[in-house]
Amino acid sequence: MKRFLLLGAIASAISLPASAQPARPAPTPALPAAAELETPPMPDVKDPMLVDLPPATNVLGSWQQALTMIRSSESTLRIANAQIETVEGTARQSLARSLPELTGSASLTHHLLYGTGFRFTSFPLQEGRVPDPGTSWQAGLGLRVPVIAAQAWHDYGTARRRVKAARLNAKEAQRLALAMAADAIVTVVTTERLAEVSRVSLRSALSTLDLTQRRATLGASSAVDVLRAEQEASLTRAQVVATDEDARRAREALGAALGSDQAWGVTPAIRLDALAQDAKTSCRPEPSIDNRPDVLAARANLNVAERDVSSVTLAYVPSVDFVSNLSYLSSEQSSPNREHVTWTIGGVLTWSLYDGGLRYGARRAAQGESRVAREQLTQAKRDARFQVSQAFRGVQVADSNLVVSRRSRDIASESARLSKIAFLNGSGTSFDLVDTARRLREAELDLAIKEFEVVRAKVTALLALATCDV
Repeated sequence: MKRFLLLGAIASAISLPASAQPARPAPTPALPAAAELETPPMPDVKDPMLVDLPPATNVLGSWQQALTMIRSSESTLRIANAQIETVEGTARQSLARSLPELTGSASLTHHLLYGTGFRFTSFPLQEGRVPDPGTSWQAGLGLRVPVIAAQAWHDYGTARRRVKAARLNAKEAQRLALAMAADAIVTVVTTERLAEVSRVSLRSALSTLDLTQRRATLGASSAVDVLRAEQEASLTRAQVVATDEDARRAREALGAALGSDQAWGVTPAIRLDALAQDAKTSCRPEPSIDNRPDVLAARANLNVAERDVSSVTLAYVPSVDFVSNLSYLSSEQSSPNREHVTWTIGGVLTWSLYDGGLRYGARRAAQGESRVAREQLTQAKRDARFQVSQAFRGVQVADSNLVVSRRSRDIASESARLSKIAFLNGSGTSFDLVDTARRLREAELDLAIKEFEVVRAKVTALLALATCDV
């Protein structure tokens, strides 16, 4: 029966004229999409911790300025250069052993006790005080020319190779100094950027706290919501303190890398994306790890150690020197030729037949040093291979992490925006608001780090297989 009545009502409604039909209700406007919702303005807050980090007293303006400071003040490079001077002096000493030696000597003799005897200065012999004269002197020149000095010649060749090894060590010190400076520059920019992001997060947290306190006053929020917002603001304050200290330490590290005892900042005008290109002006890439300065230095040290073993072997070989002495004596009576002037030439053969095992022990010690140098070369090549491989792979990893971090930041930003809109409209909770704000803050910090890690990875890859000139 009800079914018939319902069908009749529908039929009568259809048969009514248009003017007699009931008016249709106005259509309900569609809700705007999430992307079209505008974020209501948050309360403006003021706080002493929102003040920007004070700029550094000293500011680095360019990569060329960094090179100039490293060249003039960096302690590691100055030590390396001083070591070159040391081995060059040692090489000159080694050369002196194989070159002629000219020495001068003079002596004065005066007798304090005299006796009586015949003097041979006159004829016939006369008795008188002897010695006569009581004072005598002599002067002379001595010349020694090495004729056969196998060990000395060999040691000089070894000393020259030590100079080469010291110069290669200096090249490695230059590469490491530039790598440290470049890393310090990127770290300063990174930490200063993190300090800025942490202040933005603190401003957002303080705005949320202020809004929650207002809602609590109107009865729209509970005391738990206020405490949760206060806790989030406290955590953000701690993060501001930590990032500020990291920035100060990074500035001090940059100053140390530049050879200064003061903290150094970086000018905002410096382009980190061009830092790798600027580094190429002072560093040239090498085709293989065998050409890296530390590997070349390790190979040179091995060559020196092997030559030290040969030097001990040559100590068994006798040496021959040509000698000549020219003397002037005040009394011709004490002269072999009864003249004031004497001149002799001769040759000296020196052959150490037994030294108590000194050369045997020296040879064993040299052989041990040679084995150590060989293993150090193997280790240097292994480390260089891993460092180069990791450096080039690090560029790809940094790029991939940047893409992921940027996507995560975008998601966290949209989630925080929607949570804020829902909270202001009364449909969201304070927990969602605080949680999404925390995730956004973490995503912003992570993105800032990942952006600068790309630059650091590129510079590291450049310097991992390069020779630098400072």
